[in-house]
Amino acid sequence: MAQKVSTATWPASGGIPAQLFAALISSSDDAIVVKSLDGMITTWNQGAVRLYGYTPDEVIGRPMTMLCPPDRVGEIADILAKVTNGERIVHYETVRQHKDGTAFPVSVSVSPVNDEYGTTIGAASIARDNSAQVQARAAAALAARNTEIELANRNLTSFTDYVIHDLRSPLRALTGYSGLLLAQGADALGEESRGYAERIATASRRMSMLIEDLLVLARAARSAMHLQTVDLSAEIDDIAGQLQREDPGRDVRFIIQRPVTVRADPSLIRTVLRNLVENAWKFTSRRDHALIEFGTTPAGDAAVCCYVRDNGIGFDIENMSTLFEPFQRLHPASEFPGTGIGLASVREIVGRHGGRAWAEGKAGQGAAFYFSLNADEVRQPAGPAERPGQP
Repeated sequence: MAQKVSTATWPASGGIPAQLFAALISSSDDAIVVKSLDGMITTWNQGAVRLYGYTPDEVIGRPMTMLCPPDRVGEIADILAKVTNGERIVHYETVRQHKDGTAFPVSVSVSPVNDEYGTTIGAASIARDNSAQVQARAAAALAARNTEIELANRNLTSFTDYVIHDLRSPLRALTGYSGLLLAQGADALGEESRGYAERIATASRRMSMLIEDLLVLARAARSAMHLQTVDLSAEIDDIAGQLQREDPGRDVRFIIQRPVTVRADPSLIRTVLRNLVENAWKFTSRRDHALIEFGTTPAGDAAVCCYVRDNGIGFDIENMSTLFEPFQRLHPASEFPGTGIGLASVREIVGRHGGRAWAEGKAGQGAAFYFSLNADEVRQPAGPAERPGQP
């Protein structure tokens, strides 16, 4: 289709014949559009066809505002007003709209078009797709922001490590001296004073536990990942054995599906399993016949989904939203010891493995904690096997 380039609006410049000047406009890679002072398009070159997607027949005689997204329509009148008032070149960055409705950034330069008497009769705009430059600036801004965040995280990590290191020493002293006071000076202390010393020892131990759990959470968030094939069933079996040896008086039955083999970081995934199994062990302590189960269940959004389920005291559904938040406890520390960090670590580690963690439960009727892993290598479990409780 022949291009419509009006040579009448483009007088010869610097001795260049009008026809040659029109040919230069026609062959330009940039989108050159001429519009009258009332905003109607009069000239449309091949660069404009490529940029906006319209042919000359689709735009000549139509308003320039057809190239603007709705929120940019007012720019046309503003620019034409500047040109009419004698501004020679108007340069700005804005957004224009393709024929298919896609909005894209452009860099535009606008200058007046004068007739042979020097009277301004229109305006010519030269537009260029600015997507690459905008993306580059956005990428640079994002990189700068990421650098700031990385520096802030390093500073926060250094501060946290420093504080934790400095807390450990006085805590060891508090624990040691309160223990010596109770062991060697108990007879000289009155009942009230012994109570104070015992509270100091208990608080010191709790603070030490909290510091260690915070370190676990910090490592879970920033330690390097080393994916290997891990037998989760064997890990559960080992954790269960440790708990039964530490508290042989408990009557707890374990049902463990075997094998459940996944790709995961061995150290981190063991932290997940240990937290979940120890929670189940703790919250079934009031059951005469406690049951803890480990297995898998289908999950459409992950390679594998595991659960740790128990018949313990459960929890109220109202607490679900804060279940995996740091320092959020479902039960008072006076009833069940803990720091409120374990489930936060579970969520952090599972998230780093591309999965998610969630829970189901009801007060007095047990709980089930689920976690998915987007592992790249999974062997489906053959079936459950029971680990007998130890009287």
